[in-house]
Amino acid sequence: MLSIGIDFGTSNSSVAVYDPAAGGSVRLLPLDPHAADARVMRSLLYISRDGEIVAGQRALDLYTEQNTGREVIMERRYIAELKMVFSDMTVVKDAYAMIDVNEPGRLFQSLKRFLAVTSFEKTTVFGTEYRLEELVATLARHMVRAAENALGQKVTTLVVGRPVSFSEEPDKDEVARTRLSEAWRLTGVEHVTFMEEPVAAAHHYAAEAGLAEDTRFLVFDFGGGTLDITVARADAAGIAVLATGGVPIGGDLLDSRIMESRIAPLFGRGARYLAQDLPVPAHIFARLRSWQTIVELNRPDRLEIIRDAVRLTDSPRQLAALESLVTRNRGLELFRAIERAKIALSTDEAAEVRLRADAIDIAEQLTRAEFEAAISVQVNEARQCVLDTVARAGCAASDIGLVITTGGSSLIPAFRQALRDALPRAELTAAGTFTSVAAGLALAGAGEG
Repeated sequence: MLSIGIDFGTSNSSVAVYDPAAGGSVRLLPLDPHAADARVMRSLLYISRDGEIVAGQRALDLYTEQNTGREVIMERRYIAELKMVFSDMTVVKDAYAMIDVNEPGRLFQSLKRFLAVTSFEKTTVFGTEYRLEELVATLARHMVRAAENALGQKVTTLVVGRPVSFSEEPDKDEVARTRLSEAWRLTGVEHVTFMEEPVAAAHHYAAEAGLAEDTRFLVFDFGGGTLDITVARADAAGIAVLATGGVPIGGDLLDSRIMESRIAPLFGRGARYLAQDLPVPAHIFARLRSWQTIVELNRPDRLEIIRDAVRLTDSPRQLAALESLVTRNRGLELFRAIERAKIALSTDEAAEVRLRADAIDIAEQLTRAEFEAAISVQVNEARQCVLDTVARAGCAASDIGLVITTGGSSLIPAFRQALRDALPRAELTAAGTFTSVAAGLALAGAGEG
């Protein structure tokens, strides 16, 4: 019987199948014919105004084609009638929201990261209301259908990966786990079980490497949304998990740190009004932390602040660039430029964040040392998580002879150096940066490892 594992990642997803009839081999299935590597699908969902729903690389391509550089037009629209019941009265009032009436489609990115955000329950997309679980399920169904097409048969049983921790707050972590289960229930797959992602990666590596019995090793799974850690011991049956740990930091947060430390000043952060010598309100620049929150600056009250700042502050050029960033919908384009620079810094000593469009003219040089200074808090947090997990496993740092790294963010030199500092006797080995978790889930589902 085939065993199928799905790594539903914050940034990228993959599917693997274990086939006992094919000599017990594990193979990755094609998920996205539009991707550079068809076995790795971007965890993106795009819903167009006419109801078309696409996923993966095509979602990004359509969003870029239809949205980048267009004018954002916000209008106040009636949403619904709200009824509020109090002990002595009932109040009925109309609810309105600011809607971008020129929007051809909505792009959803990092949906998995929002599972722990209790304030995000649902959203309306061109008149259709979607719960967060329904959006996740829609993306998940694309993966299931791709797997079924590749296998030529219906998928009835799955092992799906999940982080060790969605949130450091236990109640939010529990909400996220419940939502994830509900989302996969909505896919219609009959039997879905979950496994912590670094545990799956440990299964995969142990099976591939043929580790000597009693070898103690650590898996460092660092992706777009979370850092997850497993300490395990190789034994005759495969592996014994000694401890798991995790913190909600990932590549998305590191992108935000570059924005906050180096790029936000180029859009006017720190500007002051000439007449009063007062700063432009900080809440404007707080929304530069992600491309999704940049869109919120199109609200008339916030846009008025920006346009006044162009005329009245000591940084008119930078504030004009901010106005262009907001009104011409270039937030995602900017964050993709930031991400490209971050990736380049894993191999190069310097990289450039470049965006030239409309009133925006940015070519900001960023050195690896500057990047490492910006993310020093996150590096220390990761190092402490490693040490805490090793301690909970009942091990000393010197007991760990091997570290398996996986996930795109695990390639960042500062985090690899933090691992060497925390575990000085360990050899670092990169394993299947974007695919080892899926392979391990398939193996685990078959009872291997």
